[in-house]
Amino acid sequence: MEKNLIRLVYRSKSCIAHDDVAELDAIFKVSRRNNNLDGITGALALPDGKFVQSIEGEKSKVGLLMKRIRADNRHEDVTVLGEWEVQARLFRGWDMARPDPTPLSQQSFRIVTENGSGAQVTSVLLDLMSKVERRYVVGMAH
Repeated sequence: MEKNLIRLVYRSKSCIAHDDVAELDAIFKVSRRNNNLDGITGALALPDGKFVQSIEGEKSKVGLLMKRIRADNRHEDVTVLGEWEVQARLFRGWDMARPDPTPLSQQSFRIVTENGSGAQVTSVLLDLMSKVERRYVVGMAH
């Protein structure tokens, strides 16, 4: 069991065009490298011009990451939806998962982009990740 492990979920408004694939890919590349070095795991989705992220790690490392996120001019209006101590990681093995939010139902989309709590957003992100993993496993079986 890891000590001082927390999960933090935030939402922010993206200042990057949703079709700027090169810039978004660069964010993920750098974030995955930094998260790996800092022992941070989680998932980041980009629905409807928003960044929505669930991050897990040692409390001080997550705190430093949030300082960098708040100072990053590629997004604004950073709102923490929830922060709590956890006993285990939900995104173990994912330095930065990047689920596709396209298949979200209307209700899940509203949870992620407008009114969901940190726990609700984390649940939706996990559900998206499980669909990716199932497709990958099914694809490998053929």
